[in-house]
Amino acid sequence: GLWLNRFIQAYFFQIRDLNSQARLILDANPTYRVHPQGAPAVCDLGETINDFADRFQTLVEERDVQIQQAQADLETERNLLAALLSELSSGVLACNQDGQILLYNRSAHGLLDQPQGETGVGGYVGLGRSVFGLLDRHALTYALDRLHYRIARNEPGDDRVVTFVTTAANGRLLRTRMAEFRVGEGDAPGFVMTIQDLTQSIDVSSRRDFILQHFTEQVRARLANVRAAIETIETYPDIDPIQRARFHRVIQEEAQTLGEELDAAMGAYARDLKAQWRLEATHGGDILWAIQNRFTRELGLDVVSDQVDERLWLRIDSYTLVHSLTHVLRQLRDRFDIRSARLRLNVLPSIREQAPLAALDLVWQAGSRDPSVWRDWSREAYVVADEDATLTLKEVALEHGGEVWFQVDQTAGEAYFRLLLPMLDVQTRPQRPAQEKPATTPIELSLRSSRPEYYDFDLFHQAGLDQALTARPLKTLMYTAFDTETTGLNPASDEIISIGAVRIVNGRILRQEIFDQLIDPHRPIPRVATEVCGVTNEMVQGQPTIDQALPRFARFVENTVLIAHNAAFDMRLLQQQEATTGVRFVNPVLDTLLLSAVVHPRESDHSLEAIAQRLGVDVRGRHTALGDALVTAEVFLGLLKLLRGQGIVTLQQALDASKETYLARVDYQ
Repeated sequence: GLWLNRFIQAYFFQIRDLNSQARLILDANPTYRVHPQGAPAVCDLGETINDFADRFQTLVEERDVQIQQAQADLETERNLLAALLSELSSGVLACNQDGQILLYNRSAHGLLDQPQGETGVGGYVGLGRSVFGLLDRHALTYALDRLHYRIARNEPGDDRVVTFVTTAANGRLLRTRMAEFRVGEGDAPGFVMTIQDLTQSIDVSSRRDFILQHFTEQVRARLANVRAAIETIETYPDIDPIQRARFHRVIQEEAQTLGEELDAAMGAYARDLKAQWRLEATHGGDILWAIQNRFTRELGLDVVSDQVDERLWLRIDSYTLVHSLTHVLRQLRDRFDIRSARLRLNVLPSIREQAPLAALDLVWQAGSRDPSVWRDWSREAYVVADEDATLTLKEVALEHGGEVWFQVDQTAGEAYFRLLLPMLDVQTRPQRPAQEKPATTPIELSLRSSRPEYYDFDLFHQAGLDQALTARPLKTLMYTAFDTETTGLNPASDEIISIGAVRIVNGRILRQEIFDQLIDPHRPIPRVATEVCGVTNEMVQGQPTIDQALPRFARFVENTVLIAHNAAFDMRLLQQQEATTGVRFVNPVLDTLLLSAVVHPRESDHSLEAIAQRLGVDVRGRHTALGDALVTAEVFLGLLKLLRGQGIVTLQQALDASKETYLARVDYQ
């Protein structure tokens, strides 16, 4: 019996381990190498497997290079299309016949997505999501019926576009143009839409109407008083001097009030105009380079610029700014033969604490000319002519929420225009602790590595497990990999302080479709938890509470299979919030901890770090909710390949296999 046991240990178990490791190389991680142990013949077999692995890795790398070369042109066209779509001001959506989103650009995301920080409003834009949850279903259905009718009648191409106005789930009013697109002959596989926001234009129009109406009413009343006073003076030329002075005072006061009303109306109009113009973040050095380059190229002038602080960023309309200053310098060249100028950009110390404004100066040598000559000319230079419009430097300044003036420095012999421009107000998040203190207690040591393994058989009986879904192949499902950070390790008493998630569609991690939310637990965060996940009490102040964040997270994960590592811990945390939030998660759940035990039953370490190392996944950002969610997503995609090699290809098969692992146990107190 002893010899038989040694034989089995030396050959049977070691060969089974070699087979498991070889399968890992073949299906998931070509860079992995087996670690042979036992009898000499088994060790020789392991070395042979490693030799095969070296050649296999070389072949895989050569194949990848060939594929990359073959797809280079296609990738260039795709990138060009993506770049064009991302910069379009109109939103673009492409959907299949069932309304699932196949493509969207940045503008569509901004128009349709749920506003950040708001609860109970709108939905989420993402690949594979339904457009019927973002736009009014009845309007979309009606538009599709009209399209099908026009195509059936074989109407011309321009008539196959339907334009309609509808309301988005987030409350925006949108003008939508819809057309069907075809890959080839036959039925149209889907439709494409462009969307534009009408809400802002309607609001702008309403505000301007109000400004005009209010100003008109005020002007009518003031002019009536002035007219009455003048008519009285004209009708009674011999009026008492005291009465005449009173009427003169009325005219003066009404004229002054009328001027104030005009200034107020112009200010309101300027603020409204500023709200429409697009101000973008621009580095101070970049805008000086753009102005200097424009002066040199178009005007042929010698222009120098002062050094700019690397931390100085502006929020400006760069085109309008460059155009207006070019117009001013062109006048200087043509009228006063100015051939050189200097640009400088500095923060004004006197207003540094009150308003983040910077002073942009256009400086030139005033020479021996009388300062009054420059001042008379400066009034004309305030007007900037364009091909189809005229604006003033005052309007350019008001657009940016600043001011403009002209000044002559007789001491230095210089004259200059000064534009006050808004600096970019960058809000910095509190920094995480730079270094972790060494763990001393068993709880701290546990937190520093991985959570204790929890499991609950209720996970296999989620309400979202319908037969049609569980029978579908794993590769056809949509997933959401998620993770939570908490104040401790007891799901019954500790609170969630952060949720991170990322979606997986068609075997691709959609890194642009993430959920990353800090949560205020309304209790102090223990020092140990802060040292692990980096979330401090200051960081969660003012953040949404769990009853505000959880409904948004539920909408983010709807119609997907949830993926987590040690999933029962996170799911129990979510279940603990059902009573207070009214949110219940019925999604099917897969656990990478159990799936790892399925594909590697003889491995003793199934921590996220160990699995990632076996699968060749780069582990970064651990112990943050979003970082762990991204690592979990990559690990899950690697495990899918190994599951396929064991014949596990459907959701039901994956759930059944997970239930049979030795880790599927209850460990809750």
